[in-house]
Amino acid sequence: MSSPSHPIVLTSSLNGPVTAFDAVSGVPLCHFSGSRSPYHGLALVGNSFIATSHISAETSSASIHLYNWWSSTALHNFLVPEPVAPLSATLDGLYLFAGGLSGSIHAFSVPSGEILASYSAHNKPVSCLKISEDGSLLISGGDDGTISFVPIFQIIEASPDKSSTSLMLQRFVAHDGSVTAIDSIMAQCNSTIISSSLDCTIKIWGLLDGTKLRTVTFPCAIMGIALDQIRKEFFAAGSDGFIYKGSINAESKKHVNQTQEFIRWAQKHDSGIVSLVMVSETNNLVSASEDGKVYIWEIETVDYAGWS
Repeated sequence: MSSPSHPIVLTSSLNGPVTAFDAVSGVPLCHFSGSRSPYHGLALVGNSFIATSHISAETSSASIHLYNWWSSTALHNFLVPEPVAPLSATLDGLYLFAGGLSGSIHAFSVPSGEILASYSAHNKPVSCLKISEDGSLLISGGDDGTISFVPIFQIIEASPDKSSTSLMLQRFVAHDGSVTAIDSIMAQCNSTIISSSLDCTIKIWGLLDGTKLRTVTFPCAIMGIALDQIRKEFFAAGSDGFIYKGSINAESKKHVNQTQEFIRWAQKHDSGIVSLVMVSETNNLVSASEDGKVYIWEIETVDYAGWS
């Protein structure tokens, strides 16, 4: 995960602290202690805060820790109604969303931690969350293979008696396995969603009606996706340790020959890649793997530097 205002990369795990690195040199800048953060359980909250899902090693109790940039210990501890993993926050940092094991999504006010709303989005645990490119929608994926999206203003303004069904703009079955990552491309007439899954596919969907526009099949599970700055190409995080690159537009064949829909970069991690992030300030790609390694890639030359 990269910071929106500075070229900084944040990393987290169940076994160590949250660490901020310089996105160019890989030099550690600071550590934030006291959190055991699961997959997707890390989010920037505006420019002021860092949020982590936390699971206590002693009691298995769950909470959300909120840090500021000037202290290594949590500033606030949000109580949660159930264990949560994926987090996502609005750009203004006023609202934080957390996906629960029950399939419900919970909305919090920041920094108070007040729960504003909870709604059922999936039949199995929420596996990933993403705010749409224009900031208007909360898009979620589940272990049940479904994708749902809800207008954020409806979540924030929802009355306690409002049903989950009435909140949702769309919900559909997207994959045969857990949805691992989601991104969006917002346009005036043809906004799209791109999703990845343990079922070894990336799929592209029409946002308004959930129509499947394209399926790209890979030789392994895809654990994450990132889009380039102009949102024309995707990068896929392979569970085999490779990064795959392809075009969003099926008609575009730049860097891809007529018989394949993606290319595989030659260099690889020694274990499965679990996260990909594009650092907009440098146009570099950051990848993190299960063995704790982080690589920074120059996407034009595919040169990289690695650090732990």
